[in-house]
Amino acid sequence: MTMRKTPGLKPAAVLGTPLLASAFASPSASASAASASVSARPSASSASSASAAPSAVAARACETGGPHTDFKGTNINMRSTPGGNYAGTANQGDCAYWYQTDSGPRVQCPGGTGTTAWHLVQNKRTGVVGHVSARCL
Repeated sequence: MTMRKTPGLKPAAVLGTPLLASAFASPSASASAASASVSARPSASSASSASAAPSAVAARACETGGPHTDFKGTNINMRSTPGGNYAGTANQGDCAYWYQTDSGPRVQCPGGTGTTAWHLVQNKRTGVVGHVSARCL
C-alpha cells in the first residue's frame, strides 16, 4: 500500500473536538459544530473587532420612555428605602428600570431646589434594586 502526503489535512487537535465529532453527525449538526469552532478561533479581524466592541457598547444609549431611563451622574448611591441604608452604586450609562415613586427625606438639587421624591429602580447593569433621589434620574 502506498502512503500519500496530504498537506491539506489537519490533525484532530487543531480541528477541535466539535468539528471532529461533526464528521460522524448529521449535516445540520456538522454545520452548527463547524460554525461553533470557527467562532471559537481567533483571527486578525476578530481581534480588531473585539477591541472595537467595548467602545460600541459604551456608545449605545439606554432605552428611554415608559419605565426605562438612565441615571444622571456617577457614583449615585442606591438606598434600601428612601434615604435608608446603602444598597449599591449606579452610574450614567448603567440604565434603569423604574418601578415606583415614594416620598422621603428632602434632597438638595443643583440650582438650589429640593425634592422629596425617591424612585425605586433597578440598575440594569448590576441588577441591584434600590431607591434613588428623583434628582438622579
